[in-house]
Amino acid sequence: MANENSKIEQFMWLEIIEQDIFRGESRNIGTPQVYGGQVLGQALRAARLTVENRDVHSVHAYFLRRGDFDAPIVYQVDRSRDGGSFSARRVVAIQHGKPIFTLSASFQAAEDGLDYFTPHDMPPTPDELTQKGLLNAEAGRHAMHILASDFDVFKVEEQPPNAGAKPEVLRWWIKSRERLPDGALALHREILAYVSDFGLLYAAMMPHAEAGDARRKLLRNTNFASIDHTIWFHRPLRMDDWLLYDSKSISTSNGRASAQGGFYNTRGELLATIFQEGLARQNL
Repeated sequence: MANENSKIEQFMWLEIIEQDIFRGESRNIGTPQVYGGQVLGQALRAARLTVENRDVHSVHAYFLRRGDFDAPIVYQVDRSRDGGSFSARRVVAIQHGKPIFTLSASFQAAEDGLDYFTPHDMPPTPDELTQKGLLNAEAGRHAMHILASDFDVFKVEEQPPNAGAKPEVLRWWIKSRERLPDGALALHREILAYVSDFGLLYAAMMPHAEAGDARRKLLRNTNFASIDHTIWFHRPLRMDDWLLYDSKSISTSNGRASAQGGFYNTRGELLATIFQEGLARQNL
């Protein structure tokens, strides 16, 4: 294991096997299989390690098979293209001789250009309010299971406009518990990729049940699995500052659920946009 500065960097660390081939350790965080965000973050890092002086701006990934956390994951990188401004990489994650995940990523050299984002309505940060009233025990149990050993995670409690209505947006404040290195834009984006797989499919189910027992029953009786995942990175970010993760349902049909998410800093600037489709199969 490399001598890294934080626990998060340690589980993102990759061993170089040979040129464009890397190996990452699987991490058991209590899920039945390897957490999808781990494979996503490690695969993005593998791609980035083959690119110089360019930052990732888009990621498109497919989850093919369940990962085994008792075995390491090998990442094979294909240097698809290096152009004047952009580089493209394709990564295949392999376990037990079979691909479990594929990722395509595009990297861009820094350049000046127009800058616009839709203004976003921001709730108070956890630093502006006491934890009481922000921490949601219902969803927090899962957050504690998946992310809270490394991240502070708070669900924003909001009442829908009409009594009895179902809220349309699932909102979380999240940040790393450890201070992360300065000047490491790539690391912060890789960690965001790790976090981005959390909660999206739950957001996709929000229109189907009101909060409380009905929603708990719905989630309990639904089998979830990520199928594909897309990230567009828009602006520099820090995962050790509070980020708001907003997510909402787009569609549910044919045993699948689609959701959209966005990461915002405390100034309301859009940092990254997420889309995910996953299995959402009801237990009969």
